[in-house]
Amino acid sequence: MNKNERAEVGRFDDVMQVLTKTFHSGCSYLAGLDITIQQFIVMNLIERRAEPKMTDLADELKVTLGNMTAMADRLIKLKYIIRKADAADRRVVRVQLTHKGGELIKKAKERKRKDLELILAKISHEDRDHLFKIMEKLVVAIKKDEEASLDSARDKGGKLG
Repeated sequence: MNKNERAEVGRFDDVMQVLTKTFHSGCSYLAGLDITIQQFIVMNLIERRAEPKMTDLADELKVTLGNMTAMADRLIKLKYIIRKADAADRRVVRVQLTHKGGELIKKAKERKRKDLELILAKISHEDRDHLFKIMEKLVVAIKKDEEASLDSARDKGGKLG
């Protein structure tokens, strides 16, 4: 890697740190809602997946099943989700949002949408379009790398998940 490439990597890292801090650490949209960013991420995923298996959530979030269970236990205690057995296989545990959890996620997502609108309003439509195209290219490249890593692990007989 040459000097210019190292500088670009440093610049990219600096920008990503600010973006991460702004969108996740600050999380003004969660203020007063009595949930953490991690709980919001889990509940949002549960909402999108409609009764996902605990193992699938753990895999997607790249955490152990034990960590996922602890998170679910806290959300159950807060009455935001419920745990239920799978109708086809009672050994499989699924989770779903309660009405209270659904309302909380709806409120948090609306607040987040408003925060993002304020941020995006600071740049032109043309710049936003360029930003989205570049971000989408990065997502495609990252997904290809992840798929290649999974394929490599499968080829080597490695254990996944």
